[in-house]
Amino acid sequence: MDSPFKYYDYVTGPHFIGREKQVNEFCELILQKKNILIYGQARTGKKSIVYNSFKELEKRKYRYIPIKMNLFNIRCIEAFMMRYTNNIVGKFATSGMEWSDFLFRYMPLAPYNVKEEPGKEPRFVYNSKELLTDAQIREFLNLPERIAEDEGCHIVLYFEQFQDITLFDDSDRIFSLFEKEWKCHSHVSYVITGERKNAMDEIFEVNKYFYNLVEKIEIVPIERKVFIDYIIKGFLKGGKVIRPNQAGYIYDTVEGDPWYAQHLASICYEMTVGYLEDKTIEVALRNLINLHDFSFHTVAFGLSKHQLRFIKAILDGVKRFSSADILDRFKLNSSANVNRLKEALQKKEIITFNSKKEIVIMDPLLKHWFIKYFFCK
Repeated sequence: MDSPFKYYDYVTGPHFIGREKQVNEFCELILQKKNILIYGQARTGKKSIVYNSFKELEKRKYRYIPIKMNLFNIRCIEAFMMRYTNNIVGKFATSGMEWSDFLFRYMPLAPYNVKEEPGKEPRFVYNSKELLTDAQIREFLNLPERIAEDEGCHIVLYFEQFQDITLFDDSDRIFSLFEKEWKCHSHVSYVITGERKNAMDEIFEVNKYFYNLVEKIEIVPIERKVFIDYIIKGFLKGGKVIRPNQAGYIYDTVEGDPWYAQHLASICYEMTVGYLEDKTIEVALRNLINLHDFSFHTVAFGLSKHQLRFIKAILDGVKRFSSADILDRFKLNSSANVNRLKEALQKKEIITFNSKKEIVIMDPLLKHWFIKYFFCK
């Protein structure tokens, strides 16, 4: 039997557990035509929440048009708007004539032509090398609202990797343009997601873009008991047995991270015949770490000696880094240097601050690797 644990993609059906509250919150906000913000570190369930919410809206017979926009390989506003307009118009137009009509009606300022090729869908291409003006950007941003109003529909525009806009030249100008136009939209809901937590914090918490324009859905850890029950049931499906304390150990080892927990449980399952043995969990954990060993080495290789010392201090439980004793023991030089180290490690998305304003390492398996392998004597 194939593994009953799913870690290689977003999860639905019986694999989607412990996030029903977030799905209900998402659906209610969409029904109210509100905008939604969901972000956190990678592989914590953002996409699963979004797709299960879409499924729930379909169950409720709610009519809407979802449009997905992934920004992972976009580095300028021109490339963004090309994908943005193609994705939106592609939902409504099929023939080249229809594409041309949309261009004429909704984007008269666009430096676009419609390109048609045999066996391929029509698409927009640039007919100019000039950078986009603010007027052109505003026209593009208003495209989904104008179409939704004319078509009498509700568009849900779903952004992935939204933090990558910070890599654009003059990103503050871009965010300001987005914010100004989106405030006027009533037929479009924007679902904004990102997986670089600190970068998203910078946009929404520090600079306060889109303030009062988006409703944030918090990604909280799946409850320990819920995950333990899920792991136990998964083993039982294949006629195998895992004890509650063993399932709890899997959960605790990866600090409840759903992706790592699913993967570790899957490796344990594959290695088990009948009853899971404790030593099998340790072997499975080493196998999981081996899969990520190269990427963890790459992270460590890119850190300075002071950054590594700062991480060691975090792992040793240090809470206050400004005392002379701590600065001397970990050779951190000065409080000013500590602040620089914090900022650098935040930009690398290695550390962040929890709800108690304590510094934590974001990736639980990387944390385990540092403790058990990198800093071991």
